[in-house]
Amino acid sequence: MRLSRSIQLHPESASTHLFWRAHNKEFYLNDPSIKKLYLDCCKWASKKINRKQSLVEIHSYCLMSNHVHLNTTYKQSSSHLSEWMRNCHGRFGATYNRIHKRSGKVAESRPKTSLIQDTTYEMRVHFYIEANPIRAGICKLENLHLFRYSSYGYYAFGMRDECTHLLTPPHWYLALGTTNRERQVKYRRLFADYLQASKQTTQNFLNLLVGSQTWQIEMAQKIRQILMGLEKKSVPSDTT
Repeated sequence: MRLSRSIQLHPESASTHLFWRAHNKEFYLNDPSIKKLYLDCCKWASKKINRKQSLVEIHSYCLMSNHVHLNTTYKQSSSHLSEWMRNCHGRFGATYNRIHKRSGKVAESRPKTSLIQDTTYEMRVHFYIEANPIRAGICKLENLHLFRYSSYGYYAFGMRDECTHLLTPPHWYLALGTTNRERQVKYRRLFADYLQASKQTTQNFLNLLVGSQTWQIEMAQKIRQILMGLEKKSVPSDTT
């Protein structure tokens, strides 16, 4: 049984690793115009959901040829993130199908939204997302900033384009220094350290829960308690 996102993302506010793959693992995102279309849909959905206050923020992204990674934060209920995804992906799918005169699914399945434990793991997920082109062998660290559809250039060198306006720098990034240059220098050092450390250890950032083993056990127990409570409510009482 598929776990309800509202149960998985039960904290009122939290950060997530949002991931989705193209239907049939097709490489239609290899087309820059389709990448831009998706980011335009992200922008439209963000404006729609954040009209009065910032309820969904995008901290990092990387658009590969057949899949997408986003690090997001939702506030005041995961329902806002769900609404954001319905708006963004609904618009993207409908527009993509109209352009290509097709119908049916555009994504392989429902997007994954892994719940992230804390700032330490938020940083790791952030780096993991931006390191995708390196892991795929598309580029090396020294020219990663030239990979256009990733947020790395923005954080490492302050590069801006029509995509980076989507980004809200996370608190941990702002705390790296008092000036943009300080933050960028420290960020590049931390990113390089992450790449080196990732060669020695592996972690699945696509699990439902991203954090320490102890925290994952605690959160899994919490989810089970929520499910048990819902099951009890659904059982009709004996009135005879």
